[in-house]
Amino acid sequence: MVYNYSVKYCNQSCRSLDEPDPLCKVQIAPMEGCGCREGTYLNDEEECVTPDDCPCYYKGKIVQPGNSFQEDKLMCKCIQGRLDCIGETVLVKDCPAPMYYFNCSSAGPGAIGSECQKSCKTQDMHCYVTECVSGCMCPDGLVLDGSGGCIPKDQCPCIHGGHFYKPGETIKVDCNTCTCNKRQWNCTENPCKGTCTVYGNGHYMSFDGEKFDFLGDCDYILAQDFCPNNLDAGTFRIVIQNNACGKSLSICSLKITLIFESSEIRLLEGRIQEIATDPGAEKNYKVDLRGGYIVIETNQGMNFMWDQKTTVVVHVAPSFQGKVCGLCGDFDGRSRNDFTTRGQSVEMSIQEFGNSWKITSTCSNINMTDLCADQPFKSVLGQKHCSIIKSSIFEACHSKVNPIPYYESCISDFCGCDSVGDCECFCTSVAAYSRSCSRAGVCVDWRTPAICPVFCDYYNPPDKHEWFYKPCGAPCLKTCRNPQGKCGNLLYSLEGCYPECGPDKPYFDEDSRECVSLSNCTSCDPGEKLCTEDSKDCLCCYNGKTYTFNETIYSREYGTECGDAVCGPNGEIIKTLIPCRTLPTPAQEPQMQPVTSAPPLSMAATPCFCNDNGQLIQMGENISLPVNISGHCAYSVCNASCRIELIWAECKTSHTEALKTCDPDAEACPPTSAPSATNRIPASTETPVSDCLGLIPPRKFNETWNFGNCQTATCLGEGNNIKLSSTTCPPQQLKPCVNGFPFAKHYDETGCCEVFECQCICSGWGNEHYVTFDGTYYNFKENCTYVLVKSTHPDSHTFWIHIDNYYCGATDGAICSMSLLIFYSNSVVILTQAKEHGKEINLILFNDKKVVPDISRNGIKITSSGLYVIVEIPELDIYVSYSRLAFYIKLPFGKFYNKTMGLCGTCTNQKSDDATKRNGEVIESFKEMALDWKVPDPTNRYCNPSVSEPAEIAYHQHCDPSNLCKIIWNLTECHGVVPPQPYYEACVASGCSEQHPSTECQSMQTYAALCGLHGVCVEWRRQAAGQCDVSCARDQVYKPCGEAKRNTCFSREVSMDTFPSRNNTPVFVEGCYCPDGRILLNDHDGVCVSACGCTAQDGSVKKPREAWEHDCQYCTCDEATLSISCFPRPCPTSPLINCTKEGFVRKIKTRLDDPCCTETVCECDIKTCVINKTTCDLGFHPVVAISEDGCCPIFSCIPKGVCVSEGVEFKPGAMVPKSSCEDCVCTDEQDVVTQTNRIQCVPVKCQTTCQQGFRYVEQEGQCCSQCQQVACVANFPFGNVTIEVGKSYKSPYDNCTQYTCTEAAGHFSLTSTVKVCLPFEESNCVPGTVDVTSDGCCKTCIDLPHKCKRNVKEQYIVHDNCKSAAPVPVPFCEGTCSTYSVYSFEASEMEHKCICCHEKRSHKVKVELVCSERKTVKFTYVHVDECGCVETKCPKRRS
Repeated sequence: MVYNYSVKYCNQSCRSLDEPDPLCKVQIAPMEGCGCREGTYLNDEEECVTPDDCPCYYKGKIVQPGNSFQEDKLMCKCIQGRLDCIGETVLVKDCPAPMYYFNCSSAGPGAIGSECQKSCKTQDMHCYVTECVSGCMCPDGLVLDGSGGCIPKDQCPCIHGGHFYKPGETIKVDCNTCTCNKRQWNCTENPCKGTCTVYGNGHYMSFDGEKFDFLGDCDYILAQDFCPNNLDAGTFRIVIQNNACGKSLSICSLKITLIFESSEIRLLEGRIQEIATDPGAEKNYKVDLRGGYIVIETNQGMNFMWDQKTTVVVHVAPSFQGKVCGLCGDFDGRSRNDFTTRGQSVEMSIQEFGNSWKITSTCSNINMTDLCADQPFKSVLGQKHCSIIKSSIFEACHSKVNPIPYYESCISDFCGCDSVGDCECFCTSVAAYSRSCSRAGVCVDWRTPAICPVFCDYYNPPDKHEWFYKPCGAPCLKTCRNPQGKCGNLLYSLEGCYPECGPDKPYFDEDSRECVSLSNCTSCDPGEKLCTEDSKDCLCCYNGKTYTFNETIYSREYGTECGDAVCGPNGEIIKTLIPCRTLPTPAQEPQMQPVTSAPPLSMAATPCFCNDNGQLIQMGENISLPVNISGHCAYSVCNASCRIELIWAECKTSHTEALKTCDPDAEACPPTSAPSATNRIPASTETPVSDCLGLIPPRKFNETWNFGNCQTATCLGEGNNIKLSSTTCPPQQLKPCVNGFPFAKHYDETGCCEVFECQCICSGWGNEHYVTFDGTYYNFKENCTYVLVKSTHPDSHTFWIHIDNYYCGATDGAICSMSLLIFYSNSVVILTQAKEHGKEINLILFNDKKVVPDISRNGIKITSSGLYVIVEIPELDIYVSYSRLAFYIKLPFGKFYNKTMGLCGTCTNQKSDDATKRNGEVIESFKEMALDWKVPDPTNRYCNPSVSEPAEIAYHQHCDPSNLCKIIWNLTECHGVVPPQPYYEACVASGCSEQHPSTECQSMQTYAALCGLHGVCVEWRRQAAGQCDVSCARDQVYKPCGEAKRNTCFSREVSMDTFPSRNNTPVFVEGCYCPDGRILLNDHDGVCVSACGCTAQDGSVKKPREAWEHDCQYCTCDEATLSISCFPRPCPTSPLINCTKEGFVRKIKTRLDDPCCTETVCECDIKTCVINKTTCDLGFHPVVAISEDGCCPIFSCIPKGVCVSEGVEFKPGAMVPKSSCEDCVCTDEQDVVTQTNRIQCVPVKCQTTCQQGFRYVEQEGQCCSQCQQVACVANFPFGNVTIEVGKSYKSPYDNCTQYTCTEAAGHFSLTSTVKVCLPFEESNCVPGTVDVTSDGCCKTCIDLPHKCKRNVKEQYIVHDNCKSAAPVPVPFCEGTCSTYSVYSFEASEMEHKCICCHEKRSHKVKVELVCSERKTVKFTYVHVDECGCVETKCPKRRS
């Protein structure tokens, strides 16, 4: 190409030489650029060529320059980009019906030809026309079917996985069914399960199908539903840890932990360890072994599978969509956000994404490396082995599951194996692909005795063959836990070893791993009945174990009741309840009733009766006892736990109520025995008359007891007479409190006597400073979980507190920090830290759910001052305060005296036993004591127990205390209630420490918090010169002495019931509060408002009693509850209308003038129209018009503007095949009668001029004859020569070549015969005899006699005792030449002329000679190439 400032664009292509160029009609401004030189044209390869090199185009095909072709009556040759044809002048081809040929040359400029012919594959694609292409085309409404024919559009097949499906055929895709309809798949939209797979050397496939590789030696969260995007309670968490193979980076095994709501499962090297974190909770999962896989299925829809090696598969139900997180992604149907980190940011780096899901940050990050880079041999060997994935073995799966990712992972894992012979990595990758194929519905039996064999004979008992390898699994196996053989609910079957149990032992026992009969089953599922087919013999199932008929399952005591559970008929458990007495009366016969197999503590679901002194009371009934004191009566109530409960309440005024009364003097009322906590001894049959038998419990004569209201009751006998007297308070002996705190005053259990007790207050701060309940200060720093307080009180054994110095919560935003874990009853409160907007805040987790203060739940009350979180347990009078690095705990001395253990000491008012170990041993070392209280199975499983150095309390003696620590001595108003010495020492120790960050502020903060707990307000931060400032959020302000609970608009009416202030002692807590005159709107966003109101739907705050309109409702703000109440805005009634016009129906629509109201209107619904569709003839197409009413469509046929011939439509300008003697073309004129376009025909003009070698021959029945070949044509530089059949021709310039024309079966061929001359040397001729042959081709002469010539002989070459290894060809000259002697008269002497046979040309040749002792040498000799007669000059003889 050449550069030009005005490039021509019209008629510049090879195609434009024979067809009109559509670019010539486009007006384009002159442009500079590159174009072809003048006289050259652009071909299809975008090369500039001369016209001689331009191809031609015929019916969409390319004809190379110079090539010719013949079709029927047409013979064409491509010459300078144009087809030179003889025969029919119009290129018309009979296309296969119903196709027709479209000729661009005849159609004119701008026509669209076969380049836009639609097919089943391309009918939805837009056609971009560059130039018209001639060719066969389908009529309108038809498209190419891919096989050379035309079909209607709606009959096109559908394509899936490389296969074609006809309309109406169905396929299964995941959990949906797809039906082929009009070449498109119509699929059901059932939500499917999500699948996440981990296999081999860190290969992951997320729930949404994202594939990535990630390696790490930490513990990572694979999947969980404890996620920010899950508003429901979390149910599971899966943690995996990779175990490397020796020193390599390859993964050999996995350690897996599954955490559920009330249990934990640990999997390692094929072992299953189940830990019940809440023994009383119902088990919500089941564990099974299928093939070689451990399968765990939960009730919530999470299924987990592990092949006991390096493959893990997690299935989650559709209900988990968008509610999970972890390395498996979020299962929201979008793979692009699968790399969402724990901090809710989408990470581009897979390493950063994976490392964000580490459980702890103490382990290092690992970067992925190419394991094959330095091992080319193993890489090649891996390609050989892993090629099975791409081989014909898996051919049926290739169209459903892409094999390439698995093939590449297989090679990488093969390189990572420790040795070449280790095929474990290879087998794992192939098995992963096979499992994906099985999930796609293709089961492949790929294992052989040589390729990854599975030896099931290992499981067979001696002399038995029960176990067999099944590549497609056995999902419907009858087992003791699945006696009906219900098919598993997994998406696919799992390969592995399965038993084939015989008819005598048809059940497989999951525990014993063998085939057994029904009676020998040891494991079971409570939800399945274990009965024979005739249901005569059944087993009972309880806690996963089986029991036979009449076998006792358990015996229990429930208060005053004793019960046995026995296996009854039909596998039902029968429970009996009787009073715990030795001699039962007839009224105490056991009442039998069927119960479910729930654990014994869960009695609520069991229908039962209570036995009250021989009288059966149904659950919920009560009996009024004849004791009436001050209008109150005692009642026996059968509660929901089927236990007798005694309550005092107001006496019932009506005796007609459903209460059963009993007269103690009547014979029908049996005596009531006094309950005993130690035994169940029958009551005496003879009772003294002077006892108070009617009381609850019955009292002996002169027995005294606390009656309440500071009064003591005494039984006087004579019925139920009692005497009341005032309570006498015992004197108190006070002992000084060793912890330095003042005495606390409260009342005893009667509420009548004042009691002065020491205070049990334990505090800690800075992750290392502790002050025990008895005031001992010590330093201890480790990052594990330890028992801080453990109660040994019999009424509070369910209460204990753990401290975790490096707790990492799984909740969104949680960070690793010092945390408290408070256990009480069945609840767990975790106080830890989280980051919000870059700032650390307090985070409260109640049973693993994030909560905000002010709540009261399960006997636990939680409030907050912003800076502190306060947790109270009113039943035990426990008070806990927590902030970022500080805490203090207050317990009642009377309840917990000598009943606590742990890091906080013993609460005995003596310091000597503070360092008490678990076994009760008192030691001197507080560090040893603290390490002994490490939690064996801590919440923080990733602690490093030996990271700290020995703490020396006195190391601050060698440095000067900071001014910050000296502030403690200025707070004299608090010294009398909180001893300052331990906190001062800890502050100085922190300030002088070079190994740990300074925690001086925490020491000061803890001391000030304890001062506030005792009602002493200290403003110490003002004296700290800005070193310990606190920043508050938004419009809140810091207050050193605020209330323990921040009031909000929703809690301002609730009275404060914080435990330490019960005795009118004020409690001060520093924190962030609203300024005076303002109040917190709520506890969530910390917004302070001047007046309380309702939060409207748009987020604005409405005043009490304010009204507004929202979403077509009138809303008001309730002044008392600050809640919004709304009711719909009334609308006018719409008049009743009738729709009479065709197609119009009544519809309710929104009013234009009032969007909140509706009206009934008549609206066109085309579905109600009666439509008569018209079938149009060829050449016509249907059009739709709207009826006069303006609704229903009316169909009619109008001409298309085409020609119709023999059932085929032709566009104007198209050639219409008719008679062979006529050229017919479709015109633009319309026939008035047929309303289709006219077809115009003209006689064919016959071409009578034939080319050289051809002759025009007329034929009968043909309108045009054709040229027939009669001779051959030879092409010579000087021109073409016609050679008739049987004749020969020689070129005047070449006498040695003869051309002959032959004809056979109508085919003419030109053959040439070339005469070859013998070698001619004129020197060998007799002078004067040189001549040419008669045909003028070769020279000839009379040879000289005995002429000189070159001969060859083969001989061994020997030189200096060395010989050639083989005979060598040695040419030589032999023969005679003319030699004569004649007397010269001029010279007057004899003249001698010697002409010898001599070499004319020669060259030297080297040959290798073999000598003695295997020695070789090179030898050179002369090799003669040509011989001839050479004159030899003879020397003149001297006379």
